[in-house]
Amino acid sequence: MSEIDRKRIEIAEICRVEGHSAVSVTIDDGKVTEVKLEVFEGTRFFERIVLNHHFDEIPHITSRICAICSTGHVLAAIFSLEKIFGFTPSRKTNLLRELMHLGMIIESHATHICALALPDFLGTPDLLSFATTHPEAFAIWGALRSLGAKVQTVVGGRPFHPVNLHVGRFAHEPDAAELMPLLHMLSNNMDIAIKLCEILLALKLPFEKTYQSSFLSLISEDSHYSYFGRNVISSEGWQASVNDYKQYMDERVVGYSHAKHSTVSGKPFMVGSLARLHFFSERLGPAAGRLYGKSPLSAGQQNTVLNNLAQAIELVEAIERAQAVINQLLNYPQEPHESFVAPVPTAGQATGAVECPRGTLYHYYQLSEQGAVMAADMITPSAQNAARIEHDIRVVAEEYHGQQPSQMLEKNLETLVRAYDPCNTCATHMVRVQYANID
Repeated sequence: MSEIDRKRIEIAEICRVEGHSAVSVTIDDGKVTEVKLEVFEGTRFFERIVLNHHFDEIPHITSRICAICSTGHVLAAIFSLEKIFGFTPSRKTNLLRELMHLGMIIESHATHICALALPDFLGTPDLLSFATTHPEAFAIWGALRSLGAKVQTVVGGRPFHPVNLHVGRFAHEPDAAELMPLLHMLSNNMDIAIKLCEILLALKLPFEKTYQSSFLSLISEDSHYSYFGRNVISSEGWQASVNDYKQYMDERVVGYSHAKHSTVSGKPFMVGSLARLHFFSERLGPAAGRLYGKSPLSAGQQNTVLNNLAQAIELVEAIERAQAVINQLLNYPQEPHESFVAPVPTAGQATGAVECPRGTLYHYYQLSEQGAVMAADMITPSAQNAARIEHDIRVVAEEYHGQQPSQMLEKNLETLVRAYDPCNTCATHMVRVQYANID
């Protein structure tokens, strides 16, 4: 057998969604022959844990799936359960839920952009070096992370795993004395959020070509830029109810990973900030809209690494929108005892969905007549993006493995994976490249 010039690129560990993963790329005779995204986070069995639990326990159990996105899991569960009951929450409840969700977007996006993405572009090997050599950018992270956490604390009772949000109601609704300081904090942090976005606008992409696939996103039920909806839209030209997610999305098990791969019509797709802006950029507020207009996204560019910039634009939008929500709440008619009709437990099934920082999150539940969970299904954004990540790595490796020095290619592949927004607990890991002549 003739010798094969084999190159193997290995990212030994990359954490995503509160967990761990690894990437390996095999190149034989200059051709990429294998790409694997191996997710080896321990199995957590949440879909089994919730069985037989009462419906009002479910949001608080499932919030433990992810700390930084716990608000998203709480709301996806609540939306599913309220659909089963045919329950319509009050306008004030919806505004408070939106404000809570915006706090999560601010905190998560700031953490990903500053702590994970920027060190790649500013030439620092780790977060400590980044904090030392770029103290101003590091301070932006601290301020915006604290802002997002404060919003969630005021509305949800604490910065993660909120205790105030329940099916049909809030345990405590913040009053004007609690909301006014938030309004000032949001206003005071708008300039640094814009500055962060301008930093990303000035960055050069490490490579021009990435995988081009379809986008999926929820369709907002409101006219403004929003993260809530009951239907999805595809860049392939179709729309569907989230209740029908099993009809348009195919999940399959891959033997080398604990995460399933999701496809639509046999093809990978992308969810997240890049997808949302692709569909709904015209709904952005004035400040975020101006930044989007200056970005390559407005010219139709879809390079995956631009997801970092898309998140920065969404961060500005979240601050702008949160101010508008608080002003609405402050002007909300004050009623000493607002009437509340509790949801009546009933048998049924439904799917709820929200747009989390990383993309669309689905929660499906089937309930008994007593309101106990009989079946559950949860599909996270990162699971939906997994197949697309592999295709992206393949495209970049095939395009640049002979053009860029090995060390640069390794660094750029890590930058590519991180652009999908890995978990905020992850760090920069060493990439090992092995060469071997195999008989």
